[in-house]
Amino acid sequence: MGITLREIVYDIGGGVEGDKEFKAAQTGGPSGGCIPAAYLDTPIDYENLAALGSIVGSGGMIIVDEGTCMVDLAKFYLGFTQDESCGKCSPCRIGTKRMLEILERITKGLGKEGDLDLLVELANSIKASALCGLGQTAPNPILSTLRYFRDEFEAHIKDKTCPAGICKMPRKGLKS
Repeated sequence: MGITLREIVYDIGGGVEGDKEFKAAQTGGPSGGCIPAAYLDTPIDYENLAALGSIVGSGGMIIVDEGTCMVDLAKFYLGFTQDESCGKCSPCRIGTKRMLEILERITKGLGKEGDLDLLVELANSIKASALCGLGQTAPNPILSTLRYFRDEFEAHIKDKTCPAGICKMPRKGLKS
């Protein structure tokens, strides 16, 4: 605790593979959040991670480079937590499913105006009303990627493009 993200990534981890640019660190396991390059000099502790929209969680850390689509990454983590939901409470059981459906549409180039506001509304409702820690933290990857990488979500929705080239978008002129 207290060591900076930069020290972990570059001094301990040896940097980003292939001399690519650091884009984000996803901390705290599947229910954690994504921390962008602007916060590389942040000391890692409970309070700092919480302020950035993440958690310590299991202590895991995934480092991603500029070739990662943050929308697809958020969808991946939400898919995991949605699958792990016990189903006891409807905020987690239904809310995460609805959020996952929205993210799936967005990554297929079928997102629409209002989707991002709906994601934030659902995420905040789930955090406030889920019965367990899984449900309460499941929205973290979505909220943090929207907070720091909103432009990528908007490119998927407005321009029908994935800046990282990961998501398969319909070719222009074709109806989906």
